[in-house]
Amino acid sequence: MKWLWLFALTLGIGCTTVSATEFYENKSLAHPLIQGLQESSATLAFIKEAGGVKGYYCVCDSPVAEPHLLDDFGAASIESVFLMSLDSEDPTRFVLFRQNGLYKIHAYKYNNNDRLYSRVANLQSALDRITAGQKHLDALTVKKALGRITPLNYRFYYEETGVPEFDQIDFSQGTLVGYYGQYYDPLSDPTPDAQPYFFKKTYQEKDGRFLTVTFWRWLDTTRVEGNRTLYNYTVSRIAWETAPAQFTGSEDGKSVSFYDGEIASRGTYQHGARIGEWYFAKENNYSESGSYVNGVREGKWTEFHDAQYAQGDYRNGLREGRWTLANYDEMDWVATGFETYSHGKLNGPSERTVGGVTERGNYRDGEREGHWVTEKAASSAQ
Repeated sequence: MKWLWLFALTLGIGCTTVSATEFYENKSLAHPLIQGLQESSATLAFIKEAGGVKGYYCVCDSPVAEPHLLDDFGAASIESVFLMSLDSEDPTRFVLFRQNGLYKIHAYKYNNNDRLYSRVANLQSALDRITAGQKHLDALTVKKALGRITPLNYRFYYEETGVPEFDQIDFSQGTLVGYYGQYYDPLSDPTPDAQPYFFKKTYQEKDGRFLTVTFWRWLDTTRVEGNRTLYNYTVSRIAWETAPAQFTGSEDGKSVSFYDGEIASRGTYQHGARIGEWYFAKENNYSESGSYVNGVREGKWTEFHDAQYAQGDYRNGLREGRWTLANYDEMDWVATGFETYSHGKLNGPSERTVGGVTERGNYRDGEREGHWVTEKAASSAQ
């Protein structure tokens, strides 16, 4: 009879699991339940609560899975929930709703790493333009309008430049200038076969100069949906230019370039040549800053490469005189000391200490010359 008891126990456990209450059960829904969302396999429920309608989602694939708040829609009616791709990454989830008699749209992206949705804030201004003054809206109408905005990965956040006219640009708008290939050549027919790696738009005109934004295919991927070919465009550069149809060469004013949303360069052009203070960076292991005169490095510069810190002078674009070296992150393989340059080549005394070993001597035209001394630092007393 023991087997019968075990069978009954197992059956009871199974029944308990099956009858476990879902997060949306016995709740008043403001929109039909959506299960198995294409981009996340989540269950999405819009629940009427005392303060209004709230959206919850749950990737309920384990006993410990819990619902998360998608958004608080307030006193609203949910009109439509739909999916649309705006780039070659994961598609975007849209919620069309009415609040106080007015249409509104919110957009969300799902992150597979943390399994969470987040609002696509950079897209909101475009969504607000779509809903402004509309007496009737549906998903099809919204999709057609979204197909006309700047093709861009709107999940990216860009580091503030400190230039007001740059930081206030609504990238979803602008006037198209043209498409360009991988080697910056203009494309008259930007089909997928033509490989449009860049495109440019203008956003302002002032005194014969145009505020332009250059967009770049950050990841070389494509997504084909019907007659739409989508790429993963991000902002590459913002600049003032006199001839925006040229890919480069007509910059005149402030300019900022980006890599992965972070500032990669910042400075000023005059008639296509860099002038004044400039800053360059890439990720966490490279940065340079100093001044230009007529497009050439001139004066004091500070350079940081893979924990190696160097500071010295440029003359006519070449290193000149004594350059000091510092070990910024105290890495064993990074040098401290100094080097001497003439017209960009090592010329004169040098002293470099790496991992407790010091080498001291002279260079001539980039080659070691004469007697060199190698010393090992004495061990510290125990």
